[in-house]
Amino acid sequence: MDILCIRGSGDRPGDDVVEPLLATVEAGLSRGRMELDEGALADEQRLDTLLIDLRLGQVIAVDDTRLGAWRGKLIGLSHAVAIDESGNLSGNSTFTLRTPR
Repeated sequence: MDILCIRGSGDRPGDDVVEPLLATVEAGLSRGRMELDEGALADEQRLDTLLIDLRLGQVIAVDDTRLGAWRGKLIGLSHAVAIDESGNLSGNSTFTLRTPR
């Protein structure tokens, strides 16, 4: 039994998942969804920006000059804040997004 799981345009295929113990279509579809959701068939992008209020698990739209417009799930987030000798406050956010292939 072969099951094909596609998200988006489906133009970036990942590796085949071979699991002989999956005996039903429902189990195969569930495994395919899990692989897509957990990132086995995904890429990670790390971005830096000014301080921004985000929450883990959010789906974020990005308009990147290098990669074009895309969406990703926020899987990592850190903030850094600094005060210089003059008392000026600066900060940035670094976040990691998982994007399905």
